[in-house]
Parts: sequence; C-alpha cells; structure tokens
Amino acid sequence: MAKKKKKDVKLNRALKISFIVCLISGIIALMLVLGKGKILGKNILKLSLNEEAHTIEIVAEKLYLTEDESTQLKVMIDGVEELGGYELTIEKPDVISLEDRTITALKKGSSIIKAKSTEYNVESQIKVDVVIPVTKITLTAELYNVAVGDTISTFYQLRPTDGVAVFTYQSSDDSIATVDNEGKVKAISAGAVTITATDEITGKSASCKLNIK
Repeated sequence: MAKKKKKDVKLNRALKISFIVCLISGIIALMLVLGKGKILGKNILKLSLNEEAHTIEIVAEKLYLTEDESTQLKVMIDGVEELGGYELTIEKPDVISLEDRTITALKKGSSIIKAKSTEYNVESQIKVDVVIPVTKITLTAELYNVAVGDTISTFYQLRPTDGVAVFTYQSSDDSIATVDNEGKVKAISAGAVTITATDEITGKSASCKLNIK
C-alpha cells in the first residue's frame, strides 16, 4: 500500500508541474501579444480594436442631386466630425466630382462615395444619385369617394417622364384620413380631406381631394 501511495504522490507532482508550465507559457504568450501586438506577423490586437471600438460614417446633406448642384459631406469618426484622418474616394468621377468635402453633380447617374480611415481599419460608403428634376407632378387617387375604414392608393405622374422625385405625403386632417410614406390613404371618419405629395428634390407638390363617407 505504501508503494502505491508513493506512486500516486509522484503522479500528482508531475501533473502539478505540467499545469504550472502550461500556465507560465500562456502568460508569456499573452504578454507578447499585449506588448508587441503581433502574432504570426499580424497586428491582431490593433485589428480587434479597430473593428470593435472605432466607427466611421460618411454623411451627405443630399443624396439626390440635379446636374451642376453641389452638396457638402461630413465624415464622423467615433461619432465626432473630423476634417482629416481619412481618405475620400468616388467610384465614378465622371458622374460626381469631389473637391475637399464638396461634391458636385456632373451628369445623370449614380456613384458610390467612400470614406476610409487612415488610422483605423474601418470604412463607410454612401450612394449619391444625379437625377433629372421634375417640372410637373400630378396626383390622383384610386377612388375619390371612400367609405370609412377603407384603404386606397394614390398615384403620381411626372413630367418629364424620366424625371425622379422622392415624395413625402401629408394629410390635411389626420382625424379624417391618414396617409403613409407610400401614398396609401386610410379613411378614419366622415369629411373632406386633401392629400399632398411633395418632392424632396425640387420642392414641387401636387394634391388631390377625397370625400370620406
């Protein structure tokens, strides 16, 4: 029995020594990573911080421009507007030009604008469209006499037909009828109501009147 106990003691001592060696090796490896930030030739600590702790966002005052129109860009790094520390590039410089942080529409089309941090491994992008502005808008309704509780659609026509408009809709009285951002009208109570569609690009608008019964 004493001989077996002696073997158990030696085995436990060997296991403890192995555990201590592994623990020390792990600590040394961690210190190397934290101290130099490198392992296998890659700065994994910096990459991790960049991806998890830093953000970059590019913001344009307008995402739709007409020919020769300009707008300003802002670049936010970690939520703060910065004037440097990044690179701005344009996918199609024949569609949109860039000078400092001002972009100008050159011709009809779309282009991606990218902002990439020169310090962190982060980037952001937006799409800006150069469009033909509308000169006239006509708004019509699926029905002009609508029963309470019904939902109908509104439709628009543009001139020129290849023009582009971005609409916001408004009801003259939400207690009579409401309208969503797709131009669908919900009849709430009896009365007369006017639905208006306004183009965010040109500011032009058109309306139609409905009777709710």
